[in-house]
Amino acid sequence: MTFLEEQKRRIDNINAAEEKNKKYFRRTRIRDYLPGQVTYGLGDYPARISAAPTEYDYNLLKQMADAGVRLVQVHEEWNDAVRLYGADKFHAPDHEGMKQFIELCHSLGMKVLAYVSSGYFQENDPDFREEFTRPKGVNDKGETEYHRLLCTSNYFNYRMCWCGSREWRSYIIPRTFQVMEEYGFDGIFNDWGYDGKMFHPHNVPLPYDPELEDMLGILYHGVKSRGGIYKLHADRNNQPPCKDKVYDYLWIGEGVSETKPGTGKDYPDYVVPCVDLNQSKDEKDAYMARTIPYLQFPLLKYGRPVLGNNQNLPGVTYYGGGEQDFYNKVHDYMEKNPDGPYVYSLWSAIPDDPTEYPHWLEFLKLYLPMVTENTLAYIELSESEYIKLPLSENVCASMFVNEDIHMAFSNFADKPYELVLEGEWLERRSGKRGSVFTVDSKNIVFLVKQ
Repeated sequence: MTFLEEQKRRIDNINAAEEKNKKYFRRTRIRDYLPGQVTYGLGDYPARISAAPTEYDYNLLKQMADAGVRLVQVHEEWNDAVRLYGADKFHAPDHEGMKQFIELCHSLGMKVLAYVSSGYFQENDPDFREEFTRPKGVNDKGETEYHRLLCTSNYFNYRMCWCGSREWRSYIIPRTFQVMEEYGFDGIFNDWGYDGKMFHPHNVPLPYDPELEDMLGILYHGVKSRGGIYKLHADRNNQPPCKDKVYDYLWIGEGVSETKPGTGKDYPDYVVPCVDLNQSKDEKDAYMARTIPYLQFPLLKYGRPVLGNNQNLPGVTYYGGGEQDFYNKVHDYMEKNPDGPYVYSLWSAIPDDPTEYPHWLEFLKLYLPMVTENTLAYIELSESEYIKLPLSENVCASMFVNEDIHMAFSNFADKPYELVLEGEWLERRSGKRGSVFTVDSKNIVFLVKQ
C-alpha cells in the first residue's frame, strides 16, 4: 500500500467511525503508548545477585523484543535495599552488570525502568531520619513525635515517608534522578508507599492531596525532562488523589483477588493491569477480555525464575508476613521440582502456567496493530451503526481506528453471545469472515473490518 492509499484509508475510516459511533464511554487518541510491558526478575534478593546478562537473558529478551515488548521494569532486587553488599537502595551491588543489562535491552530496542519508591524507606538504614515521616504532635517535653507507619514483610521494614517533609523531599528527589543518570535507566517505576492512605477507612477513595500531587509532579517532570518514562503504582486498584497528570502509566491489580471488567477505565491513560495469581486464579482469556477493550494490556511477569533461596541468610533480619511465606513456599516447591515448571514473580502462582507466556505473546501480536500511534479509540461503545443489535450490559465493544477499523468484543455473561455487525469482518484468531460471530462466555474476539 502506498502512502497515498494509506492516508485515504485513514481518512475514510476516521470519518466513518465519527459518523457511525453515536455513544461510548470515552474517546481517546493514542499517543506515546508502549503496550508490551514486562517485569523482569533478576533474582531473589537479599541473596546475592549478578545483574550481568547471561545467554538465558539474551535469548529471552531478544524473543520479547522481536514480539513487540518495548518496556522492561526491574524491581527491588536491582538495588541493595538493606545494604548487604556495599551498595544501598539507589545503587546496584553489581554496578557494571546492571549497566550491561540495560545496554543489552537498549540494543534490542527496549527501555528499562528502575524501581524507586517515593515513600518506602528502610527504617534501620543509616540515612533514615524521623523527620522523613509525618509528625503527629508535640509531647509534654516539647519534642516532636512522628507517626511510625510500616510496610513490613520478609527482609524489609519500611517506614512510610511523608510527601510534605522537606527533609524527605531533599533526600529522595535528587536520588531518584541520579538513578537514571548513573545507570542509563529510561525512567522510574514508583511504588509510591504513600502514608496518607493510613488515615482513611479501607476501600474509601482517598481525598485530594496537594502535597502528594506536588511531589509526584516534581518527580514526573524531572523524569520527563530527562527523556524518561514514569510509571506509578498507587496500591491495589487505586489511582493517586491528584488533579494534575503525574504519571505516564499506572499499574493496578497487585494484591487484588478479583478484577471486574473495565477496572480503571475512568482513570487517565495509560493503565497497565497486573493479575496477581497469589490472590486470584483467573483464567487467561477471561482476564484479557476484562482489560483489552478498555485500552489496557496486562503486564507480563517474567525473567529469571524465582528460586526461594533468599531466606535464612546470615546477617539478614526477617520480619515474616505474606511475602516471606510466599518465598518459603517457592523454596519448598523448587526442592521438589528443580526442573520446573518455574515461578517468575511475587505475583505468580506456584508454579506459573507454562502456557501463560506464549499466550501473552499471542495476544500482544493481536493488540499491537490496534494501538499504533495516532489511533482513535472509542472505549465501550453503547450505540454504533456498525453493531446491528443492542448490546447487553454484560458485553463490551470497543473500536480502534487507524488504517484499519479494529474491534475488540468481550462477553462477560455466563452464556455465549451472538454479535451481529454491519458489513463483512474478519475474526483475527479463527480466520472466520462474516457479519455474525459467536462470542463464548468470559472470552474476547478480535475483529477487523474488510
